[in-house]
Amino acid sequence: MRITPTAKLTTICHYVKAATFYYVKMTVLVTITSASLVIVNSASAETNDNKTISSKPVGEKEQRITDSGKRAVAAENAGKSALSFGDFPSAIELYTDDELNQLIAKNTHLKRVRADACQLVADIKARAELVKLPSYQFLWGDMLAWGVCVDKNAELGIYFMRAAARQGQPRALEQLGRYYVQGKFVQQDTERALPLFEQSAKLGFLPAKIQWAELLVQGYGSPYDYQTAYSYLYSTVTDDAKTHDQLALLLAQLENLMPERVVTAAKNAAKYQ
Repeated sequence: MRITPTAKLTTICHYVKAATFYYVKMTVLVTITSASLVIVNSASAETNDNKTISSKPVGEKEQRITDSGKRAVAAENAGKSALSFGDFPSAIELYTDDELNQLIAKNTHLKRVRADACQLVADIKARAELVKLPSYQFLWGDMLAWGVCVDKNAELGIYFMRAAARQGQPRALEQLGRYYVQGKFVQQDTERALPLFEQSAKLGFLPAKIQWAELLVQGYGSPYDYQTAYSYLYSTVTDDAKTHDQLALLLAQLENLMPERVVTAAKNAAKYQ
């Protein structure tokens, strides 16, 4: 039987279609199989990861964070307002600059560091050495000088106190002056203490005002400073009876060292302080 060219072409096309259909079918089958294997492997890996994670011991801090998170989510789902800060356990907060200055003014800064179980040493050091905040420089210097929560290093401690004093920290100025009067950590040098007390007194620090006036009454410094020291004391307000009596005594002693017109000028100057 003779096969015409048209019949031959038709036969070839039929085989090509059949082969193409088979290729597409096998490709789809392989793709579906591969996807299934990926899903199965992912599920298996996730299960293993969960087993691994769940098998790790949970630390106390991690557990507190988890519990706090659960309470926060529960409150949100219930449509409640945010819980108070006290409901979420946290580490001790670092002191604000104002809070630290108040502690320093009351001379309770080292006591507070001890009360906080020395947990903030690294943060205090960073703010003193890197950020160079004067209040933290003084705190860090005092900790070093007295060995509070750190190894005692008086030389480095005085270095940071001086750094704080250069930035005008009143307590640092006063404490350095006191150390020079007492010969504590440094060689005794009362004359060197005078400008430190004066600068601290100018910033309104009461202990410095008193100590500066006491030295002037004892004959240290210059008579030209009497009027300024008198003005600082005269403008001071205090509700402590003992301190008030101490100020009154110093004022009377300075009055004996000054002409009346200078006393009047000092009192008038105090009106503008």
